[in-house]
Amino acid sequence: MNVPAGDIAALYQAEVRRLRAFVRRIVGSHVAAEDLVQQAFTNLLRMGASDAQVNPGYVTQAAHRLALNHLRDARRRAEVELTGVELEQIADSRPTPETIVMYRRELQRLLEAIAALPERRRQAFVLKRIEGLSYEEIAERMGTSRNTVISQVVAAMAQLDAVLGPA
Repeated sequence: MNVPAGDIAALYQAEVRRLRAFVRRIVGSHVAAEDLVQQAFTNLLRMGASDAQVNPGYVTQAAHRLALNHLRDARRRAEVELTGVELEQIADSRPTPETIVMYRRELQRLLEAIAALPERRRQAFVLKRIEGLSYEEIAERMGTSRNTVISQVVAAMAQLDAVLGPA
C-alpha cells in the first residue's frame, strides 16, 4: 500500500532537523548531511513507501545507511591508484647526495663565519638568532643595555652577510 506524499512531507517536517544532526555527526559535513537526509526522503517517495516505512525509525535507518555509504564512497575516491606508471619513474622527494653535500658545505661556511665574529658580537648573535632569547634577556645575561645588544646583533648580521654574500 502506498502512503500519500503528504504523510512523507509531514514526517520530513517533523524529523529533518534531528536527522541532519544525526547524519552530520557521522559524515562530519553539514552540506553532505543535508543532501543525505533529502536523499533518504526522496528514496521513500520514489519507491512508494508503505505505512510501515513512513515512521521516524525507518527514515533514521535509511539516512544512517546513506551516511555510511557516503563515507565508504569518499574513502574509495581518496584512494589513488597508479596504473600504467612504474614506481621507479616517480620522483623521489628526498634530497640528492649532491644537495646534501651542498647544504653541509653551506652550514660549515656559516659556522666558520659565526666563529670568526668578535666574542661579544658572536654571543649576542647566538643568543638572539639561535637560542631565540629576547633582547632584554640577552642584555640581562650579558650585563649590558638592550640597545647595545641590538647593535651587536645587527653588526653580526652585517658582518655575516659580507662574509657569506647575499642569499
